[in-house]
Amino acid sequence: MLKRENSISVATIAPFHTTLAPYAALFRRYGGLVDYVNYQFYTDKVRNPVAYLAAFRLRAGQFGKEKLLPSYKVNGRGIQGDGFFDALAMLERNGFDVNGVMIFSADASAAAGVNFEYEKNQKLPRRVSAG
Repeated sequence: MLKRENSISVATIAPFHTTLAPYAALFRRYGGLVDYVNYQFYTDKVRNPVAYLAAFRLRAGQFGKEKLLPSYKVNGRGIQGDGFFDALAMLERNGFDVNGVMIFSADASAAAGVNFEYEKNQKLPRRVSAG
């Protein structure tokens, strides 16, 4: 209804491991109305690119690879720093289109002397519009 009435233009959902079942049911019923799925991979404590790829494959099977966005939490529980960008490259090499990323606490990277927004724009595949 919100999209139909132009109240919103993009609809996203943001499941994580403990909320997976209700979000998967919601997606099965209304997936055609959902534009992007921001699965919060950092809640799975995925710590390296190989494990990230495995987790992404699993969630792509549940939510569709064309709607699933990689996610990252600055100073979070999961994969960190260059490992995340290595994971993005690995996703691309394995047939996943990285059409954007969801970053939680990107502004926290400035306190650590890292401009994550700049890094993201430099390291994402060129065809991705970062922002």
